[in-house]
Amino acid sequence: MSGTSTSSTTNTDDSLAGAGNILCTHDGVLLKKASAEHIADLNNSGSLSLVEYGPPRRLYIEWKPNENILIADDSQDQEDWALVDTISRRSRTISECKAFNTKPMETSTGSLKTRCIRTCLEDLSGIEVKHRGQTLRFLRKLDGTLHSEFFFQHGNADLFVRSMRQLHIIDMTPSTRSGEEYVILTTETQKLKKTFAELDIGEIKSSNMGNESWLPHKVVGFLVNIPDYVSQKAPPRVRPGSLDAKERQISSPPSDNYQMVGLADSSNTSGSHSRGSSLDKSPDMDSSGMENVKEIDEKIVPSLPERRTVERGKPLNENQWLEFMTPEGRVSDSKRVLEIIFHGGIEPSLRPEVWKYLLNYYQWNDSEVEKIARRKEKSMEYYNMKAQWLSMTTTQEANFSGYRDRKCQIEKDVKRTDRSLEYFAGEDNPNLTTLQGILMTYVKYNFDLGYVQGMSDLLAPILAIMENEVDAFWCFVGFMDMVFANFDIDQAGMKTQFNQLRTLLEFANPRLFKYMKNHDSDNMYFCFRWLLVWYKREFSNEDILKLWECLWTKLPCPNFHILISVAILDQETDIIIESKYEFTEILKHVNELSGNIDLQKTLKIAESIYYQIKEAENLPNEIRQIIGEPLLEPDHRDEDNSSPQSFDDGFDELVRELTPEEMKRKQELLEEACERSMFLQYM
Repeated sequence: MSGTSTSSTTNTDDSLAGAGNILCTHDGVLLKKASAEHIADLNNSGSLSLVEYGPPRRLYIEWKPNENILIADDSQDQEDWALVDTISRRSRTISECKAFNTKPMETSTGSLKTRCIRTCLEDLSGIEVKHRGQTLRFLRKLDGTLHSEFFFQHGNADLFVRSMRQLHIIDMTPSTRSGEEYVILTTETQKLKKTFAELDIGEIKSSNMGNESWLPHKVVGFLVNIPDYVSQKAPPRVRPGSLDAKERQISSPPSDNYQMVGLADSSNTSGSHSRGSSLDKSPDMDSSGMENVKEIDEKIVPSLPERRTVERGKPLNENQWLEFMTPEGRVSDSKRVLEIIFHGGIEPSLRPEVWKYLLNYYQWNDSEVEKIARRKEKSMEYYNMKAQWLSMTTTQEANFSGYRDRKCQIEKDVKRTDRSLEYFAGEDNPNLTTLQGILMTYVKYNFDLGYVQGMSDLLAPILAIMENEVDAFWCFVGFMDMVFANFDIDQAGMKTQFNQLRTLLEFANPRLFKYMKNHDSDNMYFCFRWLLVWYKREFSNEDILKLWECLWTKLPCPNFHILISVAILDQETDIIIESKYEFTEILKHVNELSGNIDLQKTLKIAESIYYQIKEAENLPNEIRQIIGEPLLEPDHRDEDNSSPQSFDDGFDELVRELTPEEMKRKQELLEEACERSMFLQYM
């Protein structure tokens, strides 16, 4: 087998000087397959470790043979097993060497070092667990071929993998082959996964929303641990507020390998908005030059129309609901019903019925007979899925780690979900058993997604309203269909929402956005919890019911939940700027908002901002796509011109690929930011 020096090395790397920090290690691990340079160590027993070096932080897989163990020669021909001869080695004496015509055994420390197999985790793409947890295989990132294979004599390869998962270094992927497969996460995804895990939602769930503040204990556990990606993030190649949807997908993250190096002097021929706060400072540009560019750019930022004054309405009541019902039980005017709910919510007594429509359990044109038939059909489907996990034997669970891990996480989370609410309070509460049963059944319903911490937060209010297991399950399914991207393994859905929030804030509140950008806070990661569980921890239970049913109407636009974030930040603009908050102070301030946000005021501001954005002149397609407005056709006024001037936003941005030194520096800045946010504590 061939190998490269970057994926498996026996040399000492300059960046690995000094002892590394061993994150996890296992003994009794045989080297079964490796590159040709390690053929002498095949079938030798040793220790496999995950080791951290730095700064900058780098992770390595290391295997070192045990020098006092010999492997019988006949084990070379065995596929899975090796015979271990635990005879301590000793050097032959000079007389023995003469008698057997051999040379003395080399025992220098230098020769021992060369027998260490050290592999940078960044050079690997995935891990496979085979043969019932006895074999671990590492795959190369370059071509997906086998890099190395190890045999765990005690059959505990899954424990090594579990340690890596707990460190948020790998995550399970849907397997199409025998065994289990895991993907090695990128550095950015590792940070985001760590942030997600350190939300410590279980602890937050058990906290009260009253005067007791859990902030001093949770800042370190959640918001302060959010990585600062500003130093790593490259600015977009096309300026926000001026791009056509056909030129760039808004969900595509900017490449980490490129940065802006200059702006050519050109006129704005597209008639679209170019936001002054989008400029990226070049290290080669002096302060006076930057000020001139800012002045020029600020002049072309158009003024937005005045915000409308909007009012909230009254909740949908029983008399109104009955008026919308036809004799057959159909809803006669669903559009009007949604408008009433968006502006005023729903009276509590109607929620169990109306939520079924909002969450796609019932269809608006269903008759009473069709609704009865649907509930009967869905009940049978639910209990069939529930019977599948209830009938699993202990042996089946032992052989199905993916299911076992999800079950363990659900049991852990359910015990801490909304225990301050009367519906889930007290020991041996049967409602907790129902909550667990619904989540376990959802694992069977959607095993690709399974269960992720935070889902119980979304289900609990639905179950408390429905008070029926089947109804709560299918309403939860409808809710998850709206937010499933929040729980993607690569967090792509969350990153897309951060980009959309950043774009909307830049357009609607350029003053705050410019301040955040200048203070390395425009990554929007401090809004992680808001978007993840749809503000569940920011409002009281009664307010969150009103907010969710408002958002479920999908009015006045599909991404109105992101405008809620814009509205909250809009209310805090003066405080953040006048207090001269830096990144960590903004994190602290955002955390302190929990339980102190006026829902009705926030809804009014969010709706006003929506209309203000919608009514702006020359609204760019990037914004249109976010708020659900029809996209504009490309401008063909200059179609006779050979150059595509109609797509020019007025700036020619030069992009060059970063050098290895610059990439290394960016990584160091990222690590520094992460360490700063991880260890900073508030008293």
